[in-house]
Amino acid sequence: MWTIYRQGTIDSINIAKIPFSDTFPETWLALTAGRIRFKSLMLYLHIITYTLIILPIWCLLPEEENGCEQGCFHQPATECPSPRSLCRCRQLPNCKSAVVCCNVTKFTLTEGLGCGIDINADGLVEALHIRNATLDVLNLTQSVWRRLKYMTITDGQINSVEGEFAKHSPVSCLNLSSNGIQKFESRALVNLFNLSFLDLSHNNLMQVPRFKKEGPVTLDISDNPELLCTNLLDTLKISKINISNENSTSCSSSKTFHWFNETAKISLSQVQGLLELEKNCTKNCTCQPYRLEFVVGKPPTFSVEVNCSGVQLLSMPTPLPPNTISLNISNNNITSLKELSDPSYQYLMFLYADNNQISTIQHMEGTKFMSNFMGLSLKNNKIKMFETYLLSNIKFYRTSGNRFIYLGQNKLHCDCQTAKEFKVWLLSKLENVLDYEEIRCENMDAKIIELDQTKLCQSQQDWTDYIYYIITAEVLLLVSLIAKVSYDYWVFKTAGYLPWPASKMPKLPCDWLCE
Repeated sequence: MWTIYRQGTIDSINIAKIPFSDTFPETWLALTAGRIRFKSLMLYLHIITYTLIILPIWCLLPEEENGCEQGCFHQPATECPSPRSLCRCRQLPNCKSAVVCCNVTKFTLTEGLGCGIDINADGLVEALHIRNATLDVLNLTQSVWRRLKYMTITDGQINSVEGEFAKHSPVSCLNLSSNGIQKFESRALVNLFNLSFLDLSHNNLMQVPRFKKEGPVTLDISDNPELLCTNLLDTLKISKINISNENSTSCSSSKTFHWFNETAKISLSQVQGLLELEKNCTKNCTCQPYRLEFVVGKPPTFSVEVNCSGVQLLSMPTPLPPNTISLNISNNNITSLKELSDPSYQYLMFLYADNNQISTIQHMEGTKFMSNFMGLSLKNNKIKMFETYLLSNIKFYRTSGNRFIYLGQNKLHCDCQTAKEFKVWLLSKLENVLDYEEIRCENMDAKIIELDQTKLCQSQQDWTDYIYYIITAEVLLLVSLIAKVSYDYWVFKTAGYLPWPASKMPKLPCDWLCE
């Protein structure tokens, strides 16, 4: 009788405790056969697991060259149907729920999907990759896309995307990269509530299409040379948006320029900096990029537009964000412009302060705004007099033709000085004071440009107009007196008597000087 001691598994047999005899070879062979059968059983279990579980998952995973970790279906060109095949689509032999179509047009795509493939059947086909499709319009309303979970159309020529996915479409990964797409219909992607990855790279989009706002979404919008920064900024404001390929993602600022015609490329990091600007904006105000500033030797930076209108401010906000170029403080209760001297206002060029309680513009004197500004609006305030000497310091150069001022609907008190000075200045600046027709007098029904100087200036006794007549009369009287004295002296010396009336005048104590 042989006794065999098992340790752990059948692979661990303590031979030292087996007594040797003539029957040992038969026993050893029996044990070896049992071990082989056990290993064969484990191998079969691995094959079954791989076939039923691992393989279906693997066929939906991206190939290494795709670099996508979101589980998008992407197949290489080697998986395309044979060029000799009449059907331009084929199901993968190791994954019946995945279909690959290649080199198709609108008609051959429809035929290919009908070549023994029931793509509309529930749950039959979940993944589709179309390579090198030549389509003028990609229509998303078609029922062919209704059951897909993974939809990939790459390396083709598609001008636009129209229609929209069906409501509650199961598509979780959508890859439309490298197709030269120029535009999407506004509601094309709004029904993709399961969307987790969207690849629109290597196209010619100017705007990122609208898509779901709930849940995390990974977006690849790299290598779209016409993409506008304003639209990209709006997209980044959506919560839980992760940008893929950040180093290759940039946008164009040409449409946001006010002064420049050339196109500048702005990196994603600079656009993301604008989000921080909005978060750190002045309290109760909103901050937005205004235009792109170029400084030699420095990277382009965005200037800032601050809007503080209608928030019940009692004074101008301070400090302003760096590079603030435009400020709107209309519809508040601001009474003074003294904050213009604050250092944070040094770059300000546009000030909109309509519908406030401002009573004077004297605080503008000596500020950088006076020499730098391009636009000033002070409509509907409580200004009674515009200091002409201050307005005259504004240099309206020929190269500054866009410089504008709004001064209408104020409480101006009109008098002779208004007609003589402010009206004259206003008439010389009609091209820049755009609302000169609305600048009227409070104490009379008249426009400033229509004031009659002769009527306004006669309403007061102005003796300065007669001083010249008085001086002239005094000079003539003095000359006549000197001439008369000289004549009397000459007569007295020649005839020995004084003519009348000198002879009738009483003798004065000073006459001895003449005797």
